Amino acid sequence: MNEQFSEEILEKIMLGVASAGNAKSLGKESICLANENKFEEARNLFKEAKKSLLEAHSFHFDFIQKEASGEKIELSLLLVHLEDHIMTTSSFLDSLEDQINLIERVSKLESLILNK
Repeated sequence: MNEQFSEEILEKIMLGVASAGNAKSLGKESICLANENKFEEARNLFKEAKKSLLEAHSFHFDFIQKEASGEKIELSLLLVHLEDHIMTTSSFLDSLEDQINLIERVSKLESLILNK
C-alpha cells in the first residue's frame, strides 16, 4: 500500500467524515421530531448537529493551517470525501432551522383551524 498519509492525517480525515456524518444524521432526526410536533427536542438535536459539524470543520481547518504554514497536504479521494461531507451537511443544516420553524408555524395554524 502506498503510504500517502501519515496515521495522524488519515485519522483526522476519518474523524472529520464521521463527525459530518453524525451531524447529518442528527439533523435528519431533528426534522423527524419536528414533524412529530416535538419542537424543543428537535431544536436540541439541531444544536447537537451544529456542534458535530463544527468538529468536522475543525479537522478540516487543521489541514488548511498545515498547508498555510508550508506543509504539503496531498490531495486524495479521502480528503475530497471529507470536504464533500462538510459542504453537503453544512448546506443541509443551513436550511434545517428554517424548516423546523416552518413546521412549527404550520402546526400552530392547524391547531387554530381545527379548534375553531
